[in-house]
Amino acid sequence: MTLKEAQGRHAGAQATREKLLEAAEQVFADKGFYDAAVDEIVARSGTSKGSVYFHFPSKESLFLAVMEQLGRQLARRVEREVAKESDPLRRLDVALETTVQTLRRHKSLAKLLLVKGYSMGPAFAEKRQQVMSSFAEMTEELIAEAMRAKGAPLGIDARVASYAWIGAVSEVAVRWLECGEPDPLDALPTLRLMVRRGIGVEA
Repeated sequence: MTLKEAQGRHAGAQATREKLLEAAEQVFADKGFYDAAVDEIVARSGTSKGSVYFHFPSKESLFLAVMEQLGRQLARRVEREVAKESDPLRRLDVALETTVQTLRRHKSLAKLLLVKGYSMGPAFAEKRQQVMSSFAEMTEELIAEAMRAKGAPLGIDARVASYAWIGAVSEVAVRWLECGEPDPLDALPTLRLMVRRGIGVEA
């Protein structure tokens, strides 16, 4: 096999994997982990069951791969928007706004990251913790940056504040998914004020 042929085969395999992840995201968001059928994922992706098990040894591994990809996509979107700002407090605000707006706009993402995998048991909880911990590292840096720039009081732990930040956003999103209210966008001003006051940098 030539290098060009190998590269073409790799690109084809990667494209198939992306199709599977995209289809799986929709099926899992609609049905949850337990009720989602691999055959439906195959049909939506236009691939084959063999392709599913070539890339993912089990339905569980496919679900976890979807979660991981969605977490990365959310983090990249936040990083991209934050990079446009120079003021530390504004950077923190933009991170919050982008997170809330993304979860609001992409309901399947919110469902999969926050609620739809609990029937899996510990595997979902562990992967969710990994995704959230990675996101918390980013928010911790933004919080610490804002605290230094705005002269926040001593004694506030940026890491704890980042967990509280994520917890507040998550709970608002879960309440919206399960009860239809409050709309996350309507909750955004309160969340922004809570974050600022919580770290002592209210403008």
